[in-house]
Formats: sequence, C-alpha cells, structure tokens
Amino acid sequence: MVLLLGCSWSTVFVSSSVAAAILGAFVLIYVWFFYVDIPKIKGIPELASGELLAGHLYQLGEDHATTAEKWSSKYGWPVFQLRMGYRRAIMLNSFDSAYQFLVKNQSATIDRPWFYTFHGIVSATSAATIGTSPWNDRTKKQRRVVGSFTTAPSIQRLGPMLDLETCAVISGLYYDSQGGEIKMMPHVYLKRLSLNLMMMFCYGKRFATVTDPLLLQILSDANTISSFRSTNSNPQDFIPHLRYTAANKRTETAKVVRERRDKWLATMLKSVNESITQRVTPKQSVAEMLLRDSQEGLTELDIKTILGGLMSGGFETVFSTLIITIGVLSTKEGQLMQQRAYEDILSAYDSPEQAFEQSLAEEKSAYVAALAKEALRFYPPLKLLPARQTCKEFVYQGAVIPKGVLIYTNTQAVNRDKATYGRDADRFIPERWISKERDIPAPYQFAFGAGGRMCTAVNFSNRVLYAMLLRLIVAFEITESKEMPANTHYIDYKEDPAAQNAIASDFKVKLRARNPEMLERCFEQSQERSAQAMPDLPVEPLKR
Repeated sequence: MVLLLGCSWSTVFVSSSVAAAILGAFVLIYVWFFYVDIPKIKGIPELASGELLAGHLYQLGEDHATTAEKWSSKYGWPVFQLRMGYRRAIMLNSFDSAYQFLVKNQSATIDRPWFYTFHGIVSATSAATIGTSPWNDRTKKQRRVVGSFTTAPSIQRLGPMLDLETCAVISGLYYDSQGGEIKMMPHVYLKRLSLNLMMMFCYGKRFATVTDPLLLQILSDANTISSFRSTNSNPQDFIPHLRYTAANKRTETAKVVRERRDKWLATMLKSVNESITQRVTPKQSVAEMLLRDSQEGLTELDIKTILGGLMSGGFETVFSTLIITIGVLSTKEGQLMQQRAYEDILSAYDSPEQAFEQSLAEEKSAYVAALAKEALRFYPPLKLLPARQTCKEFVYQGAVIPKGVLIYTNTQAVNRDKATYGRDADRFIPERWISKERDIPAPYQFAFGAGGRMCTAVNFSNRVLYAMLLRLIVAFEITESKEMPANTHYIDYKEDPAAQNAIASDFKVKLRARNPEMLERCFEQSQERSAQAMPDLPVEPLKR
C-alpha cells in the first residue's frame, strides 16, 4: 500500500513537471513568435538582452531619451531597433536618420499609433488631439482647419492677443519683483502666458492673475494628461496584462483627470455657444469660428478634437523652452548674449520702445531670432517626440522598414548631432544660426517634428518665442540668483526626467529694469491697444 502510494505521488510529480515544462515551452513559443507585433527587422541593429515580456522598456530607465542617446553613442548606432513590450520600435538618434524617416519618407511615417491609456482612457469621452490621432480623413480635415488659423495673415490678426499676453508677463515680473528688489521664479508667468494664449486663441478668454484657482487646476491637469503620452509612465500600453492588475493605478488616475478636463472644456465651449446667440459681431476665437462655420462639415467631435489639440499641444510648445532660456540668459555667458542681443535690437529698431511694440509684427533682430532657434534646438519641449507609426513599407539604407512599426525621434540626440551642428553641438551658441560658414539644412531642428505631421502651429510658436525673448531683453538685465541659480545642463535641467514635457527645475533670477519710465509707457500703451481690440477681456491693473 505504501509502495503504491509512493508510486502515485511520484507519477503526480512527474506529470506536474511535464505540464510545467509544456506550459513554459508554450509561453516561450508564444512570446518568441506571436507576442511581439512585428518580427526583428533585418539590417537595423537591435539591442540585446531584452526582458521576456517587457523587452527593453524597463531598461530604458526613467529618462528614455538620455538612455537611448547613451546606447546610440556606445554602439555607434544612429538608428537601432528595440522592443517596447509587445511593440517593435525604431529609435532615431541622428539628424540624417530623422530627416530620412520623417521628411524623405513622410508619406510612410505620417501615421500615429493607438495607445491604451491616452487614446482608450483619457480620450474616451472626447477625442485624442490632432497631433496624436491616427492618420485618416478626419485627421486630414482637422489639420487643414487648424492650418488655416495659423497662416501668416492669421498670426497678424492675433497681434492684440500676443501683445496683451507677452506684455502681461513683463509687467507681472516687473511689479511683483518690486522693480527688481525681489528675485523672481519665472515659471508660473510663462505657464500662464502659454495657457492664456491658447485660451484666448480657442475660446476668447484669459486668466488675469497667476493665482487664479482654475488656472492652477488646469496647469496641474495639463501636466498629468501630458504624462499619459509619455513612454516611461505607462507600461500598460506596452505590456497588456498590466492593464488588469490591481497594482496599476494609472487607469484610475486617467479617469479622474479626464472627468475634470471634460468639465472645464465643456464649460468654456458652452459659454462660447451662449455668447454666439447674444452677439451679432463674431469674436475671432477658434471655437466661435468653428461653431459658426459649417463649410468643412465639422462634427461636435471634430470641434472638441481641434480645441483639445490646440489647448494641449500649443500649451506644451512654448513655455518650457522659454523658462529654461531665461535661466540661460541669467548665467555669465547669458549676460553676454543679452548684451549682444540688446545691441542688435537697437540697430534693427529706432528705439527700445519701438522694438517692444513692433516685435509682434516682424522679426527684425537677427540675433534674437537666432537665440530663439538655438533655444528650440538645445532645449526642445519634448525630448522624445510622440511616436509615429509606419503606414506602409519603405527602404532605409537597404533595410525594409515594415508597416506598423513604432518610430521614436530622440530630439535630445538629434538636435545635438555633431555631424550637422559641428563639434560645439553640446554648447548653447546662438551665433551658429548667423554664421554663413555653418550650413544647417531644413528643418534646422526637430523640436516641432518634421514632415506631414509637423506641428501645425510652428509659425505661431516661433512668433511667440521671438516676441517674448525680445521684450524680456528690452525690459530687463537678467542676472542669476546666487541662492537659487538655474541648472542649464541640457539633460540635468529637467524637473522630472520621466515627464513628457521638459520643464526646468525651480530657479530664480534678478530682474533690473533697463528704463523703468519707458517700460511703464509700454505697459500703458499695450493696455490701451488691448482695451480697443478686446474690450470685454479682463486685464490686470497696472501697479504703481
């Protein structure tokens, strides 16, 4: 009896071992042949030692752009493939590779992938932004509409809005610093600039103070929503079974912030709808123009997508680069840049006062324009551009790139490619855009992307950057705070290495007005122009 019992347990043990072995073999076969969406691409180097399910996702660490740049440098690979969980991806780390994929083969890389968190959860009740939507007829129509709002003549019509908001940054910093007595942290002023520009552009509304509770709530929500587009904050996008584990709190966070976002977006759109019925003369906000114009046959979902895309995409583009550029200008090297810029401004305009006013209409200072270009090159708002997805096959240096593969552009590496920008690519040098000896090809840098899915508001964003930098330099001599100086290292300056948007860590600067009397005249003239052009908008009172 004991012998028989022993035999039965032995049989059970052997059977269990065999079953485990079969299950293990099944899992390995599944992962090797069926789990990954696209097989290994011949002719593109691949990183070794990926994890079974995660691939290289966790090996990228918290700062994916920096890790990818290190790998590219270590192995000498401007382009390599890797596995993001079950997705095959290609990482672009050089100017030429980004040009070849995004510009030369733009018809093949014009699509965007669908991601579980951002598209399936955050955008479930409205729509994804235009910039993140898969390529189809609806996206084409939406981009065409947005493009009509950001042409050169359209930007000229936005002059009063740009005047008001850029002046509000200068006056806020001037009065809140008590004429330079108090060292200032510029972050919230630039964040409000960016948000107000989009609010006014989209809805004809603005926040008059940097302490408005709704302003602070929207800034917080926008930052959270941006994180759902990040490659390193959403492993459930790449490892499907994580979507159903109790430890994954991202889905709940996405639902909460989505509900808040939907409420304030609906409230603003409702107010625009109500104002249309009460007013004969239309305002020049995008929301009102979309609601009034039925030529494109836009649906309510189209309108929400356009407005949502402008609010999030436009908001992210401007302020982060401006913040860190102020930090750069406060350094010893930056003070020399300020001096050269100020001298160039005086040579391009009849007076500082004229420069302050006309900076919105034209870019006459070559040095300030170069400063804006260098800021975008060295401190792009997004270190890793949102993924593209190939929609058809094409050949890159003999390798067949299949349909459906993810394409990531590492702007941190691409924008500092020594083959394009020279040996000093790791230095912040505005003069590189003035020297005729340097031949930097279009698109010059990839902060706005390139090709068919390039940011639709690129001209608008460039105008804001130029005007804001010129007005800051005309208004102030900017020096650093010894107690809280800016970290300007192109990697280490980021507040959160894992965040989608590269926002600078906290720092303070000292602002000495070059000519207080002239500056206050500029404030008064700006308010007069704003009152005439936009009489129903709240404007913060000038402080004395």
